[in-house]
Amino acid sequence: MKIYLILVLNLFIINAVLAADELFFTGTWSSSQYNKGELPDIDLQGNSLRQIVKVSIPGEQLRFHFSNIYGKEELELKSVHVAKSAGQGTGSIIMETDTEITFNGQYNVSIPAYADIVSDIIPFSLSALDEVAITIQYGKIPFDFTGHTSSRTYSFVELGNAVSKETFSSAHKFLHWFTIAAIDVVDNEKKTEAILCYGDSITDGRGSTNDKQNRWPDVLSERLQSHPATRHLAILNQAIGGSSLYGQNNPVWPTGLGRYQKDVAEQVNVKYMIVLYGVNDILYSQRAAPVLIEGLQELIKRNRERGIITYGNPILPFKTNDDWTEEKNKIKETVNQWILNTPANEGGFDAIIDFASVVADPNDAMVLKAELSDGDGLHPNYLGYAAMGNSIDLELFINNENENENENENYDENENEYEDEDEDEVINSDEENNENNEFDDSEVTVVNETEDSINDE
Repeated sequence: MKIYLILVLNLFIINAVLAADELFFTGTWSSSQYNKGELPDIDLQGNSLRQIVKVSIPGEQLRFHFSNIYGKEELELKSVHVAKSAGQGTGSIIMETDTEITFNGQYNVSIPAYADIVSDIIPFSLSALDEVAITIQYGKIPFDFTGHTSSRTYSFVELGNAVSKETFSSAHKFLHWFTIAAIDVVDNEKKTEAILCYGDSITDGRGSTNDKQNRWPDVLSERLQSHPATRHLAILNQAIGGSSLYGQNNPVWPTGLGRYQKDVAEQVNVKYMIVLYGVNDILYSQRAAPVLIEGLQELIKRNRERGIITYGNPILPFKTNDDWTEEKNKIKETVNQWILNTPANEGGFDAIIDFASVVADPNDAMVLKAELSDGDGLHPNYLGYAAMGNSIDLELFINNENENENENENYDENENEYEDEDEDEVINSDEENNENNEFDDSEVTVVNETEDSINDE
């Protein structure tokens, strides 16, 4: 009898361990990382930075990704907390939700140079579309500080260790995220999936309203959560203002193809991608139409290899932009004709979401509608982003739920299983990043300063 009980107990323990290992995740928020060499007006070393983000899908168990991928020295996080925000733009938190984030059971961690790290899984009750505050007290900071310029939400700094302080002063605030890269929710029932929005400053939200979360991906996220058939879909915004699709990768302007491994392949449980790319390739990098089309084909090919359904967009009109020329417009029209008319079985997109028609002037399709433009003839304003986000047919994400099911299940098992919840996880080295993230073209000269990027703030 004792032997039987021991065997049953051992089997129970083994099953419990296996069950603990079989954790599956979906990203609920993310941000592309790069390094423009910009630092706030106050030294962050030894001080606390509170950053506000808006998630998409809910969860009860979370893990957090932090990045030092472009740092040439280690980055020290002395203490990290998460709490629900008491109001966008206020720097305040709801105190009873304040929760410590740990790393292998420890409250502090050092992220090696050229690396990312993933936290322990922590219990935290997250509702759909919640705004959360992630507060970091920094120790040592590398000169090359990884982050995301133009967060469209204010971040706040307090002196010393203030990770649990209810309200941060607005004396030191700025529109920039540092270090925070993604948040995942545990989904062992495998009911959730992510839509990844990929592009430049138009997807990153230049022209939207600070602290209002009204980029077009934000508008789409709210619509998804209002529809019972799409509430399982998260939004991951992996756009970088000023970036091109094609060309050599670099930390200041990572390209769409160059950053694919980091910003697409390593994102968690992506089922769909919405692509809006190409205007910077045409306006500022003098990319020819065949080269840009080749880049779009490569992006689609990589997605198909991973079972990701890819929805394309024609490039938006820009005739009233200062850099418009007849020749550049011809390139745009050639690329747009390929996007609109190439079927999926010939290397084209799986379907088209036509933002260009939504924001175009009805009297001149080459011009942004005045009331939807930010004033530069290139970027929409918040009304334009609302029109774009509201124009997306949600049926695109309802009728495809059974497609590529086997491929996605295999991908989830291979990529999203968290094999040891007691260990923090460094996922990339500099060598791996350089090897996987470059899409080089010997004929392409990268333009490091563009109108889009210079004015992106």
